[in-house]
Amino acid sequence: MGLNKLRISKLLNKIGNPHESLPPVIHIAGTNGKGSTVAFIKAGLESRGDKVHVFTSPHLVDITERILIAGKKIDLKHFNVLLEECVKANGNNDLSFFELITAVAFLAFSREKAHWTILEVGLGGRLDSTNVIKSPLLSIITPISMDHQEFLGNNIKKIAFEKSGIIKENSKVIISKQKNAALKVIKNEANKVDCKTYIYGNDFKAKYCKNSFLFITKRKKIKLPIPLLNGIHQIENASVSIAALIELKCRKKNLVDALTKVSWQGRLQKIEKGKLIPKNSEPNGEVFLDGGHNKSAGIALSKWVKNFEKIKFYIILGMMNNKDVEGFLKPIKPYIYKLIAIKIPQQKNSYDAKDIFEKTKSLDINSQVTESLEKALQIVYNEKTYIPKIILITGSLYLVGSFLEKN
Repeated sequence: MGLNKLRISKLLNKIGNPHESLPPVIHIAGTNGKGSTVAFIKAGLESRGDKVHVFTSPHLVDITERILIAGKKIDLKHFNVLLEECVKANGNNDLSFFELITAVAFLAFSREKAHWTILEVGLGGRLDSTNVIKSPLLSIITPISMDHQEFLGNNIKKIAFEKSGIIKENSKVIISKQKNAALKVIKNEANKVDCKTYIYGNDFKAKYCKNSFLFITKRKKIKLPIPLLNGIHQIENASVSIAALIELKCRKKNLVDALTKVSWQGRLQKIEKGKLIPKNSEPNGEVFLDGGHNKSAGIALSKWVKNFEKIKFYIILGMMNNKDVEGFLKPIKPYIYKLIAIKIPQQKNSYDAKDIFEKTKSLDINSQVTESLEKALQIVYNEKTYIPKIILITGSLYLVGSFLEKN
């Protein structure tokens, strides 16, 4: 089903246009870093007692994760009532799954009080079903790279044009660190509608210091703690969120809380207990989860793993078959001791483990195939070594969700 806003607009009209009565909207598009940007901003706003509606995707275990009403996951019974209302109103008209869930979120948010609404774009921006919002208070575009080419175009300029579709008149857009080609397109689209821009590297930037970082603008420097989310790349994501929180009149305490009280599942998340984690993790290895699946995510992961000293780095990899396995793995390849390929459980559009294995052979990565997450972990746990192991389960948020469910 192709991307367009016509189907959801018709449904929203039938249910009273709930998207027109939301608390002020912060709209976030981009390829990488959307989820953590949402999480930082939510934590910062909640630090001063504000209530925040949040719509994100995909979910990892339970569909209700996508809709937070005033910061709390929507109750399943409430979700089902709203879902039924939307399905009934839609009748036999064509509608995608994401469009339906977006309508449910708008309905939920319009009926509960909050100070803010954070909307994460599902796919692209211009034709995304969240982009029926006419006047967001703030738009944010996180780093853009090649992804979903079948929907968004086969080069960075086309993808940047699609993402820039969330930029609106009489608004402000905060722009993350971007490739020059993407930045040029975003600035051009902002100029067309006279939208103010606030650009990483020009209007603000982050500078890493030992155990802290500086948020720097033309007027001031603010010293802030390293974000709780793992990975040095999170400093850039955090700086965009800090720029947004300052725009939303947050104080320094709120900025600090945004970084230190943030939580976001599936982004270099360390797993310390559960059914799939042995009680004594030291000889078996520390387990991390990350839903990264494109070249930019591979680069971010390579920066993370190179900070570990003297380890054996294992990857358990499952990916959807529209993703670039080689592009994702090339940046991490120098650090991989062993890769175990699996098919993502219950995902018919996942690569077979053998397909991933064939692609890793062309990169000369030490790899093997197995049929399940449990067996993949057992293979790693059983390998005897005196050198500490780091195990990363990655390649898809669907795989991360499957692990969290089983664990």
